[in-house]
Amino acid sequence: MTIFIDSGPLRALYNHKDQYFSQAIVKFQKIKDLGYKMLTTDYVVDETYTGILTSSNYENAMEFDKALNMQGFKMELITPKLFNKAREVFRKYNKDKVWSFTDCTSYVVMKELKIKTVFTFDKNFEEMGFGLF
Repeated sequence: MTIFIDSGPLRALYNHKDQYFSQAIVKFQKIKDLGYKMLTTDYVVDETYTGILTSSNYENAMEFDKALNMQGFKMELITPKLFNKAREVFRKYNKDKVWSFTDCTSYVVMKELKIKTVFTFDKNFEEMGFGLF
């Protein structure tokens, strides 16, 4: 089974001052123990680099950079086709919601790949109809 990984847990994992640091460690271990395949996107990775750098420091951002190759993540790239679908989602649903554009790209990728569960601390994914890990 594949689980989508959002930027919040990734940022928390590389910032021991983050409110979700301990929870991120425990849940990532559980994901590994359960044998889930982990998938994220280049947009989520972009958010994560920036989030770690601005909330923690360069060294932690570089630890994330090293771990990205070692953690067994599959990274889906946002193609022009996916980008345009995300634009449609952004325009359609943000009339009464506040979903970031990156979350809209995640939505599109998860729908395309039939991924139903996401490891996130962001409740917007529940609004989108996904199960939270």
